[in-house]
Amino acid sequence: MLKVIDLSNHQRGMSLGALKADAFIFKATEGTYFIDDTCDTFVQQAKKLNKPYGVYHFLDQNDVIKQADFFLTHIKGYIGEAILVLDYEEYGKQGAQKAKEFLDYVYKQTGVKPLIYMNESDANSDDWLDVVAGDYGLWVAKYSHNTPVVKQWPSYAMWQYTSTPVDISHFYGDKLAWQQYAAPKKTITQQKDAYHTTGTRFEALRTLVIQADESFKKASGMHFSKSTVFDIEQICHTKTTTHACILYNHRKVFVTLHKDYVRKID
Repeated sequence: MLKVIDLSNHQRGMSLGALKADAFIFKATEGTYFIDDTCDTFVQQAKKLNKPYGVYHFLDQNDVIKQADFFLTHIKGYIGEAILVLDYEEYGKQGAQKAKEFLDYVYKQTGVKPLIYMNESDANSDDWLDVVAGDYGLWVAKYSHNTPVVKQWPSYAMWQYTSTPVDISHFYGDKLAWQQYAAPKKTITQQKDAYHTTGTRFEALRTLVIQADESFKKASGMHFSKSTVFDIEQICHTKTTTHACILYNHRKVFVTLHKDYVRKID
């Protein structure tokens, strides 16, 4: 287990060497307008101390994809080294599906599965099952001696248990586990191996959200329930995903062909 301290511009000028921590997480961006100018200074200190580190984006009410792009633009030099985190709090609560859009977009662009940070109440008061199914880890806040109780995640990666004198968390793993959270999960070739590349009829292995555009940035409002059998028009490929084009009500819609989500029938 690692002791983790997270910092932002509110701790400007603080020396990391004076803090008893095994790892650090730093605020990088907020919304589509704020860049934390202390982030890189803290990152460079952490690297000199040979301490694992992460960076987070503080969500606001703006478009989540624009926010994800803003975040990625300003942390691209840390990708592969840093744990990436979406900070989901009252100020930026847009619902679980919007949070998942942010997480999915960051993953598709980087290959890194971000964590999502929220308090115990928020972790239990919305439907996070799609986020859990997407294998996005939870960093949960509860300022108490009693450990958090979450109903949808089988476990959590970190617990932020105090904000005094700074925010401090337990990370339930060692440095190798931290590196595994920070590292891209698969190469492009490995990603393509995870998808069906042939077939005309498939069965849904779980609930599938039908996308209205080929970039998978806009849901159509439709879904296929588990066990739904569907025929496709064609298979489409991008750098990070393979998906099916379906003609529905005289328009094209799109659905993933990931082998974890669909089974080929013929």
